[in-house]
Amino acid sequence: MIAKDTIPRPGAPALEKGLDLIEALAAESRGLSQTQIAERVGRSVSEIFRMLGVLEERGYVSRDAITGEYTLTLQLFRIAAQFPPTKRLQRAALPAMEILTSQTRLSCHLTVLNNQQFMVVAQMDPEWQMGWSVRLGAIFPLTLEYASAKVLTAFQLENRRAELAAVIARHDRCPVKNVLAELSKVVARGGDFPKEGQAPRLRAFSCPVFETSGRAIAALTVPLMRQEKMQAAEATEIEENLRTAARQISEKVGAVGT
Repeated sequence: MIAKDTIPRPGAPALEKGLDLIEALAAESRGLSQTQIAERVGRSVSEIFRMLGVLEERGYVSRDAITGEYTLTLQLFRIAAQFPPTKRLQRAALPAMEILTSQTRLSCHLTVLNNQQFMVVAQMDPEWQMGWSVRLGAIFPLTLEYASAKVLTAFQLENRRAELAAVIARHDRCPVKNVLAELSKVVARGGDFPKEGQAPRLRAFSCPVFETSGRAIAALTVPLMRQEKMQAAEATEIEENLRTAARQISEKVGAVGT
């Protein structure tokens, strides 16, 4: 009997080429020309010309009429959002998020793990106030710099937590043990919250949304920018409202004991 791992798998060169193009564009915050894309995927311009045309026709990439540069559209995000678990999570989250923005007068967003990154799948802004918010569909790296990343990683089952902690350690160029120590603090507090009286900067409050296994399927986060130090009473109020909203979403998606 042939071992399963030694059975040759059929290739799909055209599919691989298309995925290479999508991944190259996803790694860039700005558009890329055909020549730049070809360099990044290690192919000639003639090899990728037709593939880019198909991706543009299907709505996965767009081409700037003036610069000729290609960028990804939100088509991939729209497809992911149609996946039943994501739609169910969004339906459960949006009412609680609306109440949260009303209470805090701050924006909030919901993120989920996306391979070795995390993605914003729902976002809510208050109606009456300018503020700091993130774009729906935005993708960020796993790093200790982001409260959402810490929460999504900290509240996983043991093996998955260790795997994601290693990703963070590589990104932040720090020992894994340091990452795990920080994640333990997040677990102990039930989320990630700014310290009272911190100096002015962009900061965020983040709580896990749980599913039935007890792992976090999402992180609910309230980002804010303050020019002055945050008062303890304000921080406590935001934290309490956020915890309540995260618990309500967890209950709607079927988590027990949250």
